[in-house]
Formats: sequence, structure tokens, C-alpha cells
Amino acid sequence: MKNQIIIHSTEDQARIALLEDGELAQLFIQSEENQRTVGNIHVAKVHKVMSGIKAAFIDMGTPKDAFLHFSDAGDHLDEYIAMLNGKNAIPNHVKPDLKNKEKLANHQKQALAGKILRNGQKLLVQIVKEPIGSKGPRISTDITIAGRFLVLIPMGDYIAVSKKISNYKERRRLKNVLGDMVPDGFGVIVRTVAQGQDEKAIEDDLRDVLRKWEKILDKLETAKPPALLHRDLDMTESLIRDLFAKNYERVLVDDPKMYRQLKSYVGQIAPEMAQNVHQYKGKKHIFDQMGIAEDINSIFNPRVRMKSGGYLIFEQTEAMYVVDVNSGPYAAKARQEDNSLKTNLDAAREIAKQLRLRDIGGIIVVDFIDLRDDKNRKKIYDELKKEFRKDPAKTNMLGMSDFGLVQITRQRIRPSVINSVSKVCPMCGGSGDVISDDTVLTDIESWLSKFKHASEYRAVDLYVNPYMKTLINKGMFSKRWKWMSKLHIKITLVADESIPLSRFKVTLSGSDVDITDVVMRGASIDEALQQVEYVEEIDRGKEDLEITKKSNHRNSGNRTSGSSANSNGSKNHTHQN
Repeated sequence: MKNQIIIHSTEDQARIALLEDGELAQLFIQSEENQRTVGNIHVAKVHKVMSGIKAAFIDMGTPKDAFLHFSDAGDHLDEYIAMLNGKNAIPNHVKPDLKNKEKLANHQKQALAGKILRNGQKLLVQIVKEPIGSKGPRISTDITIAGRFLVLIPMGDYIAVSKKISNYKERRRLKNVLGDMVPDGFGVIVRTVAQGQDEKAIEDDLRDVLRKWEKILDKLETAKPPALLHRDLDMTESLIRDLFAKNYERVLVDDPKMYRQLKSYVGQIAPEMAQNVHQYKGKKHIFDQMGIAEDINSIFNPRVRMKSGGYLIFEQTEAMYVVDVNSGPYAAKARQEDNSLKTNLDAAREIAKQLRLRDIGGIIVVDFIDLRDDKNRKKIYDELKKEFRKDPAKTNMLGMSDFGLVQITRQRIRPSVINSVSKVCPMCGGSGDVISDDTVLTDIESWLSKFKHASEYRAVDLYVNPYMKTLINKGMFSKRWKWMSKLHIKITLVADESIPLSRFKVTLSGSDVDITDVVMRGASIDEALQQVEYVEEIDRGKEDLEITKKSNHRNSGNRTSGSSANSNGSKNHTHQN
């Protein structure tokens, strides 16, 4: 069998491997810490509108605010805002533009979204991109609910058919079938897998997505933002739904419990395909049996060996991924240009494969072995283009420069495989280097000295790595004791595993406001505290305003379509002699 879905599942983690033409094409990892969130629908609150960057930051209850670009606001933003906040939530001066919004250009629609959105508004949003690194999730207000054959669009009024269904008669048939089925106030997109399906199968799928929308509206009546209203399928079920019916001939899973779950799920959505779900009962590891264990292990290794004898080095920086191509044994042979071309062609194929396997997105720069002949450089470019056609993610590429560099951008929807299952090293903070203990201790003492002479506060909470806390408290006359005796400051040590070994954080005693950088810059601590308190007062005022709006517009729904910045730290006004 050429195309298969191979699943290795344990109590803690599930690894889903996609095989295409008998080779590993992609790997997904699902665990409690790495849950799929794309497709989830939340009721959220607008935190900050920033028209200058054509975006708004939305409070969804996630560690980082979600990012809503005005281009993702959708054509029905005003209808959702009116439904959730009342008709008076739409400013009067934008209502004339809303009447002709279908005629507006894209940049005009984005400007209109910025005029409609207001801080504190309730908003119905859907995650379209997983949070990556320090960035929150990317969201859209263009709500969709995916079924097996259809995608439901609440507030829509059209029927669209996937462009991949090229047969004109089939496209017309599907539109005619759905023409009388779809209720007013809804739109649908017909997915590619609907091709050839009978009327009953399509009607059952439409009923299913409409029931999901009704459940969302039921929850919305009592939900207080931020709240999750609809959780899309988990990673495994989503892959089965989207891939199995297309061109994957078999699902093979080694865990009996997951086998029963998938068998039942496929039996519900596609009974005719249930016979293609199989349980693996062999003694060897399922990945070893399928011959993909070595490829899977290569994903977690920065060095990748190639068949030609050369190797690749993958390195991640803050801004991009860098791939270095090394020749290995070919370097010593006589015909250097031919050998370099052969190694580079091998590298081009392996790089395209590894980018998809590792799910690397963003900017990638590849340092190929130097080639003198422009024709050979073109061959490398053409080979990469050919291999990237197999990748469902969008890629763009520039030709090889005189320095042998190729610049690539690849669509990033979720964190890379490595980032999704790894954490920043608590020792080095991800830098790879650890500053010596005495240097860190000197930095802390210097900060405390600067703090003493820059303010009249005399009590702080010092947050450090647990190892550093042990070091500072070591001995009868510990570093902490010496600092307090020398500087006359009360120091409370707090162990924090999230802080790297070479860093520290300081707050006034009893406060949550980080003053580390404030003191380093020589800024006023009191002004920093007042600024935080002012922001909190504004937020409290928004909460009160929203409560008033709820009481005024209680029946306006439409079903169819930390602690205070005031520190308790001791402030000593007695001057030391």
C-alpha cells in the first residue's frame, strides 16, 4: 500500500505518521501538553485595537492575547458584534459604509474593521493558527464549522464548490442538491471529498454541522468571555476526517483503545471506510515494522545524513532556520563542480523532505556548497521547486545567490515538531551558554546596590532559578545574609523554575510588578507602579461598562445568522547616616 496513516499511541502521547508512496511524509505528535486548537471557537473580548498595524489583540484566556489582523475579520464582523453587544455597538458614522460593504476593496474593508472594533467588545472568534513561541494564536471572526463533506458558514448566503472538483456537471449537481437544503442565513463550502456522494450523505453532513452551530448558540447565551464554545476534533480524528477519504488507503494503529475509538468514529462518518482501519498486533515496534523509525529519529537530530555521504545541519535562531550543506567524502574527489552538484541535488531533496517532516515554517536560509556554473545553480532551484510541489504548505523561494544561499519561506500553521515537544532549557534559557555562578551573583549584588541608592524602598522579592537559590542560601554567612547586612535591604528569595540559571527577576515585597529593568534603566519605581495601577483602573472601568451594556441589550441575540500594583514593600524614609 502506497499511502497509509500509521499511529503509535501510548498513555502519554500519540504519534501519527503519514506515509506517501511508502515513505514517511509527515509526523504529528499529540499529547496533553500539545493539544490541537485550530478550529476551536471562543467567545472572547477585545483587549486592544491597534489601527496602526491593522490588528487587534483579543483576550481569549490564553497566556498570550490572540492576534486578529483586520484581513481576518471577515465579511460578517458587524453582524456578530451587533448580535453579541447590541445594535448600538456599531458606530453611526460607519453604518453608511456597511450598507455597501460588498463593493468595498480589501483595504477599505480592513479600515472599516478598525472603525467597528472597540475595546471591551464581546467577539466570536475561531483559531486559525496555533500559538508559536512567544506569539499568541492567530484568529478570525469568519466562523466556519467543518464537516466531512461540507464547511458551514453562519451568516453566509452562498454555496461554493471546491476548485479541485473540475467536472462542470458534478459542480452543478452539488449546487443543485444543496440549493434547497441550506437554511436562510447560512452558507456552505463543498469540500473535494463530496465529489460523487449521494444526496443523503450530504444532507446528513449538513444536519451534523447545523447541530454543532445550535450547540454553540446555546452555550453562547450563558457564556462569559473568555470561554470555549466549541472544540474541534483532536489531531488524530481531524487527520482521519481530512485525509482518510481522499487518498489514504489504510489506518494502522497499535493501541487497542485508540483502534476501537477510530473504528467507531470512521463507522459514523464513513461506514464504507471502516474496513480500512486495522489494529497492529506484531511484536516489533510499529514504526520499525513499517521501516520509518530511522526517518522519525532524524527529525529530532540537528544533523541529518544523506545517501550520498554528505550531511545537513539544521539550526534555529530567533528570526529564521539555517541549513548548512556539507559534502562529506565528495570533497576530496577531483571533479569538484560535479561532486558539489551531486551533493547539492541530494541535499535539495532531503531539505524539502525534512522541512515537511519537522513542520518548519517561516524564513529558512540554506547554505549550499558553492557552484560556479549558473546552469548548475538553476538545477538546484528547479529540484527544490519540484520537491516542494509535494508539500501541502505554501512555499516561496528565491534563486541561489553568488554566495550559494537559497532563501525559502514556508507557511507556518503550528509550532515545529521539535518545538511542540520540547521546552526552553531552564539552565541557559535557550542560548546554549551558561554564565558562571560568580558572574550572576555579582550582577545581582550590583542590581541591589543600584536599587538601594535609586529608591527608598527596603524590601524586595528576588526570583531566581532553584539552583541559584540554593547557592545564595548556602552556609551560615550566606550571600543573602551578606547582602542584607551590607545594603540594609530585606531580601526574600523565591525559586522559579521558569527563570534561566543566568537571569533573575525582582519585585517589591508583596507586589507582582517586575522592577528589574526599571532599576537598570534608572527610571522611577513609583512612576512604574502608578502606570500599572492606571492600566488596571482602566480595565476595571471597562468591566463595569460591559456590565451596563449587557443589561441594556439583554435580548439582542440572533440565533440564525493580578494583584494591585500598590506595593506592600517597606518604604524607609529615615536617612542613613
